[in-house]
Amino acid sequence: MVDNFKRLSRRNFLKSMAYGAAALSSLQLSSCSYEVKPSRSGAKGIFAQEGKSLLVAVEGNNPQKMMEKALDAIGGLKPLLGKGKKALLKGNFVFAQPFPITTDPQIALLFGRHLKDSGFEQVNVFDAPGTYLIDSKEKSFDMNGLLEHKNPYDIGFYAGDAGERSEFIMTQDSKWKAYSEIGVHQDIYTTPVIINMPCLKRHHTSYLTCALKNNFGAIFGPQRWDAHIRGEGIKKMTRLKAESRQEDKFRNIYHFMDAIAEFADAVRPELTFVDARSILTRGGPTAGIGKIKTGVNLFILSQDMVAVDAYCSKIMEKHDDSYSTEMILPYLKTAERLGLGTMDLSKVKVMEISS
Repeated sequence: MVDNFKRLSRRNFLKSMAYGAAALSSLQLSSCSYEVKPSRSGAKGIFAQEGKSLLVAVEGNNPQKMMEKALDAIGGLKPLLGKGKKALLKGNFVFAQPFPITTDPQIALLFGRHLKDSGFEQVNVFDAPGTYLIDSKEKSFDMNGLLEHKNPYDIGFYAGDAGERSEFIMTQDSKWKAYSEIGVHQDIYTTPVIINMPCLKRHHTSYLTCALKNNFGAIFGPQRWDAHIRGEGIKKMTRLKAESRQEDKFRNIYHFMDAIAEFADAVRPELTFVDARSILTRGGPTAGIGKIKTGVNLFILSQDMVAVDAYCSKIMEKHDDSYSTEMILPYLKTAERLGLGTMDLSKVKVMEISS
């Protein structure tokens, strides 16, 4: 039961999983006695034009001017104040490696300054890493010097603990299939405005990390590790030699794809901002596995996560001939079914701007 996972590292979780499929039963959440809350509602229709969600793509070489153009195009950030004056920037700090493996802290700080200038009283940058940061969840933040980062706007940087049960709120929605209940970090659940700040990069199982996949870092660790195991197999996840990935009885790519969309549905950020000045192609999500492509020079901004992934998928296709949008169609379709947006870009107001 989930209450047995009061503090669990990914390493210990994988070690326990290696004993067999029976260990999966320990993640059946519905039999535990704890409060389950409705899923986070998010916001819709704030950034729209002519009845269509706006998707803004700004090309340029000056990040400050690019961001100003993007925010001006959607009408600024003040409409989000209707939800509250506290905002959390959900970055991607899963590895101790710089942008585009992780969110550029200077871009997060720049976006945070715009939130403060728009009237937000409290702004923090957050992630709950749980992959290579098993022994020190602050490792990636330390790598970027974020924990000691001082700025005149008093924007905070901090990490949650993916394996700490007490930090997560269990939520439910009848539409979810991969998991009937999903643990969402309490700070994500209770903060009125969430800004999703993914990098654009390849991934060994989801094929692409962008708007939808970036929400993994807000979900209770044992659930996202379980999703990875079912998608990739214990042998691959523990880096043991496997004769064939297809022979691994835990490999279920469709469960993993559903989990990507459903985890995003549990978080429902109010806005997504993609920093695609550089992207990770060929493989990933780490440098050394993937190849960094510089000079892409794009910021993408929208409330529609599905449209963002569809748009950014075309960018990846342009720069990576080993990739195609067909690879991510399963989770795009699930996300559409859940009401997270549309992959049909003709149904979105796309604005492409040069700064």
